[in-house]
Amino acid sequence: MKILVIAMAGIGDTLIATPLIHELRANFPEATIDALARWPGAKDLLAGNPYLNRAHQCNFSDAGAPAFLKFLAGLRKERYDVSINAHPQSKIEYRIVARIVGATQRLSHTYDNSSFLDRFLVTQQLPQDYGIHSADNNLKLLPLLGKTPKLASHEFELFLSSEEMAAAEAIVRQNGLAGRRVVGIHAGSGRTKNLRMKRWPVENYIALIRKLTSARPDVTVLLFGGP
Repeated sequence: MKILVIAMAGIGDTLIATPLIHELRANFPEATIDALARWPGAKDLLAGNPYLNRAHQCNFSDAGAPAFLKFLAGLRKERYDVSINAHPQSKIEYRIVARIVGATQRLSHTYDNSSFLDRFLVTQQLPQDYGIHSADNNLKLLPLLGKTPKLASHEFELFLSSEEMAAAEAIVRQNGLAGRRVVGIHAGSGRTKNLRMKRWPVENYIALIRKLTSARPDVTVLLFGGP
């Protein structure tokens, strides 16, 4: 069996899909299980995941339609048996991707903006449940494959390489962070949809950090970010 997990909504949403990936491996130990991400950072997050065979990545907005269609044609040649649109991916474009890849069985959730076209693009749908976490919405898709969760717990999973661990240890050593309480702050968000509304002004972050370090002298703040 060949399974493709489509997790193209964002880096955080890709992390949320990792419990599903682990459960798929537990239920289908001999299967080929691949993932499809949109953002390079999301592919980096999946690197080293022992429950995946491969992680594909292509940003359709940057690649342009011709290049992206060529990329999807390559995935179509893989002849996946199952594709799963991980929650949350409410945009119809993600189900169009599933339809072009053309797995025999294409699973997704139904969203408030779903239409008859969404039902044409996938073969099986399950209503999303606002009362539970996105990770649990993903796990509820397993019965559509005739399976149930096998794992006792479902944690988000990130597998770091020895090189990444060494780089982190060097930062700790060079900055005298050993034994200190460290708080990480990522001052930013994605550029899509309304994510810009999540962004504080820089002045607010400065005020927060000053208040935090004043109240807790034992805390060191690390700033994280990217392009």
